[in-house]
Amino acid sequence: MFEYLNYGALGIFGFLGIITILININSKKSPIGLYSILLILVGLIFFSAYDERLTALKNINEFKNKNAILKCVSGGGLYTKADTYRVSLDDGWQVDKDYFIKESFMVRANKCEKW
Repeated sequence: MFEYLNYGALGIFGFLGIITILININSKKSPIGLYSILLILVGLIFFSAYDERLTALKNINEFKNKNAILKCVSGGGLYTKADTYRVSLDDGWQVDKDYFIKESFMVRANKCEKW
């Protein structure tokens, strides 16, 4: 599940939490509302990672058991377009952990949907 965590957001919220604690260490009144908001946001990051893991497991199960054809998206970024791939057992794709592999190419299983 840890490969699905958004470490950037987790680092930002952790940094904000540490700064908030350091600023209010000698304060008589603690900002409980701010702490609870940071805790909720960190919880949402873990919930999102768990949801992506469940999506990957569902796609792998459909790929293996039902021989489903999946449309998977890989790549893409700020200046590039994401590529779409057709993934199925008939096309020679295999499963390794949470990835679909064909030759030396890997596609994450959570970024797929039924064709």
